[in-house]
Amino acid sequence: MSREWTVLRTRWHVGLRAGLSVGVPLVAGVLSGQSGWGAVASLGGLAGVYGADTPGPHRIRLVATVGAVLTVVVPLSSLCASRAWLSVLFTGVVAGIGALVCRALRVPPPREYLIVLATLVATGTPAGPAEALGHCAMVAAGALIALAVTVVPVSGRAGAPHTKAVDRAWAAVREVLRTAGTPDAASAREHAVSEVAWAREVVRQAGLPGTDERPRSLAAAEVVLPSALSVSIEAGEPLDPATWTEALAQLRPEATEIAGLRQALEAAERVRRDDDEAPDLPRVSLRRRLREALNRDGVVLPAAVRVGVAVAAGVALGHLLGLGHAYWVGLTVAAVLQASNVSVLVRRSANRIGGTIAGVALAAAVFAPQPTALVVAVVALVAQFAAELLMPTRYGVAVMFVTLVPLSIYDLAAPGAEIGSAVGARLLDTAIGVVLAVVLRLLLWPRATAARLPQVQAKALRATAEVFRSRWLHGELAPARRRLQERVLDLHNVADDALADHVRRGATSGRDQITVAIDQLAMLALSVPFERPHPPRDSAETLVAQLEKLADALHSGPLPAPMAPVPGYPRTTAAAELLRSATGRIRR
Repeated sequence: MSREWTVLRTRWHVGLRAGLSVGVPLVAGVLSGQSGWGAVASLGGLAGVYGADTPGPHRIRLVATVGAVLTVVVPLSSLCASRAWLSVLFTGVVAGIGALVCRALRVPPPREYLIVLATLVATGTPAGPAEALGHCAMVAAGALIALAVTVVPVSGRAGAPHTKAVDRAWAAVREVLRTAGTPDAASAREHAVSEVAWAREVVRQAGLPGTDERPRSLAAAEVVLPSALSVSIEAGEPLDPATWTEALAQLRPEATEIAGLRQALEAAERVRRDDDEAPDLPRVSLRRRLREALNRDGVVLPAAVRVGVAVAAGVALGHLLGLGHAYWVGLTVAAVLQASNVSVLVRRSANRIGGTIAGVALAAAVFAPQPTALVVAVVALVAQFAAELLMPTRYGVAVMFVTLVPLSIYDLAAPGAEIGSAVGARLLDTAIGVVLAVVLRLLLWPRATAARLPQVQAKALRATAEVFRSRWLHGELAPARRRLQERVLDLHNVADDALADHVRRGATSGRDQITVAIDQLAMLALSVPFERPHPPRDSAETLVAQLEKLADALHSGPLPAPMAPVPGYPRTTAAAELLRSATGRIRR
């Protein structure tokens, strides 16, 4: 089966929702003889693109929230449009705050981009107070259409995002055992931690009742994962599939001779059978995530400020150059800065330019015969459908279709305008926006991520120490283990971005070694060898204390003494000493 067919089969409903959310207001406007109203309403319909691969309840809340935001910012942007400086300021503030909130709350792509798009498009239609109120009503109508499209189910229970997420979590656990003792073992362990953590987030979003089997299945996977990690770490050679395949597939402890895995499967079986107690999946409060994002040691705040400043600079440059559609420069900047590091940004920029060139050629072909307004509305609907369908796998092709959408909205909003000049301007504005985005990304706090890597490493190490403390001294392991999984994922993301941001790779080599050592310690903490007794209490307390001192040393604290051996846990002792040595080298 080709990759394109797989995407079509699994994401058709995502494209359909997006296409209908944007296209229905346009078609309704044309049929009512008010194509301009439909164009404004379609800006509210952009809310329907959000939450495509999230559970229904969460998707509805997200679409409603984004729709409410668009209902406010679009008319305000129209009010500001008559004064260039005010428009520049307003769009920059919206872009910065949107980036901060979306990244803090982990809203998946398009994150703040479509909010910025709607805000920028509105700068092209200056309005007085009365007209702005009309825009508010129209955007709200478009958002309600998007919400209605979102509420209608288009896939069955088996295709629900939370069902797929739980299935992927179990598949990742099986992959840990399949790759044990092979060169792929380390990446499989990392992938499994990521998949289980993501499945937990998706199941939380679904708000399922405690009697639902999917939270119980995920809780069982969380019980088996530590043992699978332990088996993988200890394996000197590949495992015989017969020793674990049937046992894991059917949760049959008696079908495996691996002692630790057998005990984990017994515990997992009890979790799945227990109808009296619902699995504990505590939510992370919005306040906590926003507070972490606003922390000066976090990576979200500088990224959000960079987006706000860059978008404002793009709009300002468009005005200074006298471009007919000044906001398209800022729009391109917002799109390119969706990339989390310089390497991805460069690739995204190339795809953006190539896709826009193809999109401009396609738009020229579409608008050359001077199609009717209804045809233009349908073109926008189909283009939005195709763009959302292809965005995760064929970004450049998706951009080609994305280019058609705002041009179609522009043609419907201003039917007397010369669309041919707008098509040509789109390519020039995109080129200017891409160059500006790359330059500003290299100039605006280029080392912000690398400078914050030590803090992220320290948090991951403290979370590792807390798991060892909970595991060996307190016995309450699940909350600490979940926090560590999240910290490990943050560490991987920030470390990868810090490395990709550096042209001189040697500049981060010391920090890379620290990340590797912390990752090894974290995996050892997350793995639970059921058959192995705990170390003596004084050894456990010493290790925890030394790890916490090492976390301080990653900032400016003194380096602790050589690591004391932990009886029965030679790998943990070796990983801790490796971390101490790497920290000592970078401190010198």
